[in-house]
Amino acid sequence: MESDQSQWLFLTLLFLHQSCVSGSVRFEVHGPAAPVVVSPGEDAVLPCYLSPEISAEDLEIRWFKKNYHDLICLYESGQYNLVRQNPAYRDRAGLFLQELHRGNVSLTLRDVRRSDHGQYTCLVGSKLMEDEAVINLGVRALGSQPSVSLHSPGGDQAQLLCRSEGWFPQPAVIWTDRDGNKVTSQPPTVDTDSQGFLSVSSYIPVKQESNIFSCLVRSTQPEPDWESQLHIPSEY
Repeated sequence: MESDQSQWLFLTLLFLHQSCVSGSVRFEVHGPAAPVVVSPGEDAVLPCYLSPEISAEDLEIRWFKKNYHDLICLYESGQYNLVRQNPAYRDRAGLFLQELHRGNVSLTLRDVRRSDHGQYTCLVGSKLMEDEAVINLGVRALGSQPSVSLHSPGGDQAQLLCRSEGWFPQPAVIWTDRDGNKVTSQPPTVDTDSQGFLSVSSYIPVKQESNIFSCLVRSTQPEPDWESQLHIPSEY
């Protein structure tokens, strides 16, 4: 009988030790140095993890953007707190609950929107301490292939117009001639549609001589470029 009581006591103490260890151990929160880049409509994972690899099941995990109290995801007391969650992230943001015991506190964000672009903070706290990591999410929309056309606003000076739609964030516009030399252009005109995507228009003056001009619209995120060319004959 005494042996059975000792075993139960040992198991109880062991359970209490395991459940409290994450609250008494110091840890660091880490995230990637490079931004996470996705397109609108895709799902994103913002990596965040604890070092050493301790369980986060009994810790408070708080994901927010800009404002500490504007919560994207809050996990506390072993469950989600949906009451305090920003409604814009309802049914879209969550943790990998089955990975919490390994210190994985990454955020999954479904159906990414243009407005999700920005800087996110992953804050993990215990009764002893708290630490945080900052993760950048880049929402990248590649616009349409640029159209290049001859434009005559009046007077003797003709212009080439390069236009492309549906970008985010604002792309760079680069003009080159047939030899690959950059051509100075006016600052691009940028318009925003109802969904927050950008259209860019860029002009360069055209002299009365034969040439081939290329308009390159380049994303500021690491993705392919769009390029269009237009041949200007000597008599136009």
